[in-house]
Parts: sequence; structure tokens; C-alpha cells
Amino acid sequence: MAAVTLSGFNGIDFNTIISAIMQSESQPLQALQDEQTAVQNKDSAFISLGAIVSALQSPVTSLTSATAFTDVTATSSDTSIATVSLGSGGISGQYDATIDQLAKSQVTKSTNGYASTSDTAADGGSISFTINGVTTSAINITSATTLADLKQQINDQNSGVIASIVNDGTNYKLVISSRNTGTANGFTINNSLTNSAGAAVAFAAGQNATTGNAQNAQNASLTVNGIDIDSASNTVVDAIPGVTLNLLAEGDITVGVSTDFSSIKQNLQTIVGQYNRLRQFYAQQAKGSLATDPVLREVVNDVKNVLLRSNSNGGRYHYMAEIGFEFTSTGDLKLDETSLDTALNSYSGDLQKLFQGTPGVDGVLSTVKSTLANLDATAGMIKTSRDSIATTLTMYTNRIDQQQLRLAIRRQELMQEYTAADQAIAQLKQMVSSLSNSQTSNGSFF
Repeated sequence: MAAVTLSGFNGIDFNTIISAIMQSESQPLQALQDEQTAVQNKDSAFISLGAIVSALQSPVTSLTSATAFTDVTATSSDTSIATVSLGSGGISGQYDATIDQLAKSQVTKSTNGYASTSDTAADGGSISFTINGVTTSAINITSATTLADLKQQINDQNSGVIASIVNDGTNYKLVISSRNTGTANGFTINNSLTNSAGAAVAFAAGQNATTGNAQNAQNASLTVNGIDIDSASNTVVDAIPGVTLNLLAEGDITVGVSTDFSSIKQNLQTIVGQYNRLRQFYAQQAKGSLATDPVLREVVNDVKNVLLRSNSNGGRYHYMAEIGFEFTSTGDLKLDETSLDTALNSYSGDLQKLFQGTPGVDGVLSTVKSTLANLDATAGMIKTSRDSIATTLTMYTNRIDQQQLRLAIRRQELMQEYTAADQAIAQLKQMVSSLSNSQTSNGSFF
């Protein structure tokens, strides 16, 4: 806001007067802004609380899923012969496999070669490929076509074969290969290419999927636990339930499939860490924005009570403490992995009952999951609290806008008033000065 322009005669600092008045009348606005900041801080605290609850929900949800206790791991006794990867539905056990032969692609090379890839390989005729009974569109040659150009035209068809040029140490030859392994992907070359300038690209007489090739297409052949398996690919799926075999060489291997509890342990460790993070947040908020808010206290108390409470699931375990969950004297949660390992390795079924419950009885973690859902930031109490805060912040924004408008009008009024006063005082002083000068020039009245 522009300052009041003074005449220079009155000696009164109207700017200071206006500032003092405005400072006094701005106190209600400042109070509103302080209240707004406090509510904004509370909202930020709820956002942080929501993030902690969400981070706690994730491992709890994983441990209450139907597949939480079905994870397995697979290993190969010789990864130079075959590697393994897991899908779904793996069944624990030992599987002995013998790989008798690998799947291969058909490879067929031209019988003639060229000194350069830019040499003309054909200037007439056509070439096509019959793959598993289906023939590709013919590539018709109507002008001089180099070896490199012919290769590119074959590849541009994006069919079941791919062309390349190989130098065998003497000259360049055209090589046609199946894109995929297996006998079903073998091919016959239908070649009527001609070359008036020299030799056209040619292949072995009588060439077909099993004759006249550098390498015939073949399927992989293996046995798994005495069962013969034939595969067009070296990636063999479902020969072992839930396991994919990636064949690399001929030979014997043993594939071991065993229960994998590593994700269970990791999720339980995450629960411990996130609960302790929640407690630390609770302690920090003792003098913070949520110090008197019941939601934070309810989050902490509800989760702790569920973890401490007895659970009548009908299994061996009724308390989380029995499988290694312990509260320290400071209130932090810790995990005794020795107790947990015993439960996992010897009584995993009872552990699952403790976590997930039995018909008619919710497990401990199932109850924690429901508890967190009632509190979370997407549909629970935290969201309800933030929705209320949003309404309050809108009210503060409107009231602050109104106060700022009122103060702007008030400042303008004061400026007008004090500008008028400044001008009036200046005019009065001019009149007094003029009268004094007139008396001096005319002599004294006395």
C-alpha cells in the first residue's frame, strides 16, 4: 500500500499513526491465521499418521492372504545344465531330471556364396517358405537384388524364419533360420530365383524341413521322475508343478522344491518396525498437533491390544508372544526369531491359524487388518478427521479473506482521512504565514 504523501509543513508522521492503527486492527486477522496454521499442522500430522498406518497394513494384508503360507523356493543342482524359476502352484518335493537333447532351430545355408554382400544374388524369380504347412507370401524379384537386399526383404516379412549373412572364411552365404526352436517350426524353402549376371542364391537339392540343412529343427527331450517329456522349447513349463525349467545343456540334475517362509519372516519384521514407528510418532505428538486428539491414541491402543490379546483359534498358539512377539519395558515391540523359526519349521499350520483364524474365529492378524481398516486414511477415522479439517480450513480461508478485505478498506479510509488532515494543516500554516508576512510589511498594529 502506498504511503501517505506529506506536505512537509505539519511535522506530523501520519505513516506511523496509520501503521499503529492497522497493527492494532490486524490482531483478529493474526489470531485467525495462527488458528489456521494450527489446523494445517494437525492435518499434516494426520497425513503422517495415515502413512504409518498404511505401511503397517501392507505386511498384515500379505500375512492374511490365502497364499501367505504356500510360497515355495526351487533350486537346481547344476545351473550349467538347467536353471529354474517359480510360477504358481509349486509343490514341495525332489524332482530328478535327465535332459537327453536340447530343442534347436532349423538352420539352412545357401550352397553358393559371394565375394561381397553387395553382389547381385538374383534378378528374377521368387522365394517363399513353407512353415508347418503354411507358405509365406512369395518375394518376387524383378530387378538386380544384392545379397544384403535379399536378406532384408526376407526379414521384412517378419515370418517364422529369419535371414542372416555369414562369412564362412571363403565367401558370404545366405543363412535361413527358424525364429523358434522345435520340429513344428521347421521349414522348406521354395526357391525359383534366377540371376542373369551370375549364380542365383541356391540351396541343397531336395531341401525340406528334415533334409539339406546345416541343422535340423528338433524338440527338447527329457525325463522328470521317469516321465518322458517332449518340448518344442528349451523353456519347459509344468514338467514340474509351478516350476519352469530353462534347459542349457544335456545332463542330469535334481530340482528341489521346498516351502519358503522368508516372506513371512520379512513381513513380521516389517510389522515390528512399523509398530515401533507408530509408537515413536505417538510419543513425539505428546506435545504436538495431535496431543489431545483421540484418534492417534485409539490407533496405538487398538493395535497393541489386539497383539496382546488371547486368540481362541483352536491351534497350538493363542498369543503372539508364543511365536516371538514381545513388548519391551519401554513399550517397543521386538521379534524373537528363534521362537518364530520353531513355529515356522515345526508348526506352520498352527501359526497360520493364529494369524488367519479358523471358521468362525478371526485370527490375530485378521483382527489387526480390520482394526487398521477402521482407522486408515482412505475410509477410516483418519479420513473422517481430515475431511472435518478440510471443512474447517475452508472456513478459515473465507474468514481470513474477509478480514484482509476489511483491513484493506480500513487502510484506504485512514489514508484518505489523514491525507485530508495533512492538507488542511498545510493550508492553515500557509494562511498563518501569509498573515504574518502581511503584518511585517505594513508595520505593527500597536
